[in-house]
Parts: sequence; structure tokens; C-alpha cells
Amino acid sequence: RRPRRGGGLSAHLPSLRADPVGTDAACHDGAADDALPPVSELNVKYNASVPLVYSPACDRYAAIPSRDRPRLRGLRPVLRSAFLPDGVTADYYRYIRWRIVQRFVSAVVHVFGTQCLLLGLGIKNGRGLGIGAALNWVLKDALGKLVRMVWASRMGRKFDTDAKRWRFRSSILFAAGNGLEVATYVWPSLFLLWAATSNGLKQAAMLTSSATRNALYNSFRKDGRENIGDITAKGEAQIAVVDLLGILSGVMLSRIVGMSVKGVISTYVFLQVVEIMCMFQEIRSVVFKMLNFERMWGILSAYVQTPPHDRAAATDAVPTPAEVAQTERIFLPPLHFSRRAVAFGSLGRARLSPPELRELLQIFRGERYLLVVGADDRTRDGRAARRRRATQDRGARSMEDCHIVLHAEAVDADIVRSGLALAVLRRNLAACVATDGSPADDCAVGGPGDGAATPYVPLRSGDCMDLIRRSKLEAEARFPGLVRDLQRRGWTKGRFMFGRVNMRNVWEIQSRRAPAASKTAAIPPDGGLQ
Repeated sequence: RRPRRGGGLSAHLPSLRADPVGTDAACHDGAADDALPPVSELNVKYNASVPLVYSPACDRYAAIPSRDRPRLRGLRPVLRSAFLPDGVTADYYRYIRWRIVQRFVSAVVHVFGTQCLLLGLGIKNGRGLGIGAALNWVLKDALGKLVRMVWASRMGRKFDTDAKRWRFRSSILFAAGNGLEVATYVWPSLFLLWAATSNGLKQAAMLTSSATRNALYNSFRKDGRENIGDITAKGEAQIAVVDLLGILSGVMLSRIVGMSVKGVISTYVFLQVVEIMCMFQEIRSVVFKMLNFERMWGILSAYVQTPPHDRAAATDAVPTPAEVAQTERIFLPPLHFSRRAVAFGSLGRARLSPPELRELLQIFRGERYLLVVGADDRTRDGRAARRRRATQDRGARSMEDCHIVLHAEAVDADIVRSGLALAVLRRNLAACVATDGSPADDCAVGGPGDGAATPYVPLRSGDCMDLIRRSKLEAEARFPGLVRDLQRRGWTKGRFMFGRVNMRNVWEIQSRRAPAASKTAAIPPDGGLQ
């Protein structure tokens, strides 16, 4: 062939190599100079680098050539750029490994569910799709959309504060929907019932999954980078590939299993168990650096058990986000004292006289919260609550009989301050009551005599005003240290997942009258949280 002059158009364009960084094929006669520090070329897009060595032939620094299969070596950064986002935390990769397996199995199960739906309608061996079958199909879709609408209106506010638990619950709902699709093949006479219920469960599951997706993706952002769009796009690209492979595998597996009811059910159960296990590991790998109330209460309950003046022990008592992620509940509901309904209430929840309220307002002067001690007289106990109270000791009963009252203008920082004060008060009440059951100097426990013999009488605020005052002062003194320890251990500053506390109260907030020499006078209202 006659050689091209000037190289044509390709001489003026960058070469399309598989290696994203590339090497200079004509500049390799140089050697590294030991007197100079090493230099390299970094392609930020692919996060790939190659060392550079000065080449006298080209009179510039050129990349060192590589002869070990450069095309295959260059395929990895290309795939990484196409399917993995930049600027994510380390737990993202563990999350995505489990997610890929889970979605693959889910796509396989979806093939079986669709096959059973069609067989339940009677589409087999060339039989036509009648008007009745088409009407059943339309009805089950319409009922599913109705369930989706109701689910969104009733449950929408719960997703943001508890994204991990609701994401896992959505997988349980979706698995139940797949099971009912299989049931249409076993009991085709009840097709509309099974199919409509299945579609309703799946619609609720998909809504929950999409509503919690952004919260999960936000946790993967590294160093506050604004790359949520990149994370979302790469996630959808991953799922598209995995779903396609899963559907193809499901079609082949359905041919192997055939139309045997026993074979279809046993295959579904096995695949569904594998999917749920993968989903559990997927959600377990997500590390939230923002506190919701459940995570905050677990930290505070351990934090207040340390001596106030032992700063090293207090810092060690605050777990890192990764440590909390490995222990927090994913499927089961929060522990009893970690529930917002137990911790927050109103002035009308417990017995409270005007003198008691006046003294509480004086104790919490300038604060946007109060602590009230007293049994919940507004909510009627159910069977589970009565059974729980029957097994609780006096300390646990006294811990339950106190709650936070938030002002209408309270913000997230006030929730943290009030949570710390409640943790201190519950610790002091449990220690006071559990000592011997007899009346103490600053809190009555229901009567004299042996604690095991006397019946438990709920406390009220007037019985332990001194204990409330001491608890508030200790919480106020320890709050700045708590904020510093949270930051040192990796928790996000100023951002929380508390959600909306509906029950609040309004009272006149008077300015604090702290002495000029007081150590707490210089503490800002938010304690440095914002």
C-alpha cells in the first residue's frame, strides 16, 4: 500500500486506544533520572495513571510502554467509568456487589412470576387471550395503582427517617407479591384476587424502593461531593445490565423446570430466599453518617454512662457510623426506648399541675424543650404494652414514665439537646428507683418499705424536681463535648434524619438569666451543631 502523506485526518485527532491513559510508542529511548522525583500522568476520568520518563528523542516526558495485553488492561477503566461513579465511599462497593446479585435473582424470579400469571390466565399451548382474561389483567393493574396511591399518602413521611429499614421491608413486600403471582398458577380460579393483591404489594414495594433510593445514594457521597446524579445514573446502568442477564437466565431456567407445580414452587422459594439474604447484606453495607433518632438514642444511652470528667472514655463511647451500621436493626422495629413515640409527648400526656409546670418552665428557662415525668395517661395500653410492663422492673418503668416536650419553634439541635437531657434523666431515675425501692432524697418511688414488696406507683414531675434540674445542668455541661465527639467519630455536623415531630407545645420562651461567670453562658444555642 502507498503510505499516507501527513497522516490524513487521523494525524490531527487523538488515537482511540483501549488504554485510557495510553503510552507514547515512539518515545521509549529514555531512562529515569534518579536525581529527580518520579512523575506520572493521571487521567482523572478513569482514575488511571502511568509513570512518565523523559525521552531525548521527543524532548519531552513520555509514558513508559507496556506490552502485557494493553487492550484488556484498558478495558477495566472503561467499564469502571461506564458503570461506577466517582467520589463514593468505600461501603458503596460492598453495597453494589450484593445489589447486583440481588437484582439478578430478582429478575430470574420475575420471569417465573410472569410465566405463572400467563399460565393462570390460560395462555398455554396456543390458546387465545379472551376478553375475560384481558379484563382481569386490566383490573389487577388498576387495583395495584390504587394501592400505590394510598401507600404513598399514608407512609410517605416515614421513609426519610428510616430509609434502611423501609428499603428492606420493600423487598419483603416484593417477595410476597412474587409469591402471589406463583399462586395464580396453583389456583387459577382466584386469579383476580391473587394478581390484584400481588400487584398492590409490588406497587407499594416499588414506591418504597424509589422513595428511599436517594437517601441511600446520598450516603455514598464522599467528602460532600455533589455527584448524586452520577451515582444514580451509574446505578441504573448497572441494574439494566444485571436485569437483562437475569431475564435471560430466568427464561432458560423456566425451560428446565417446566410447568410442574412442585418444581415452580420449589424454585421460587429457593430463589426468593437467596434474594432476601442478598438484600439484607446489601442494606447492611450502607453506612449512614447522619443521625436519626434511633441511632442517636443508641449513642446517647452509652454516652451518659461514662463519667462526665473522663473525656477519653466519653469519646470512645461514641461509635463510628460504620460500627453503628453493623449493629443497627434492619428488619425488626427499634428497641422500645429508641422509639420517638416513647421519647416525645406533650404537656397533656402526663399528670402535671400548674405549680409543677411553673417550676419546669423556670428550670428550662430559655430552652425550646421541657422534660416531664409521669405515666402516659392519654394513650390506652394495648395487650403488648401491658405484657411489657408486667415484665419490667422499677428502673425500666421509671425510664418509660418521662418524656420530652418540644416547643413549636424547636429545631434539630434542640432535639439533640433534649435527647441528651432525657438520657441523663432516665439514667438518674433508674439508678434512684432501682437502688432499694425506698424513697430517696430527691425522688419518691411510691412508698416506704422494701422495693420488691411495695407496688410501683408512677412518679410525676413534682416528685423529682431536683433530679430534673441536675439532669438538665449535666446535659447542658456535656453537650459541647458530645458535639465534638460526634464530629471526631465521623458523624455529619448539622444534618439529621429526625423527621417531623408532630406533637409540640407553645409557651413563652423567656431569656436565660445565667450568671456572668457561668461556664455555660458562652455555649451557643445549637452547641456548635450548625
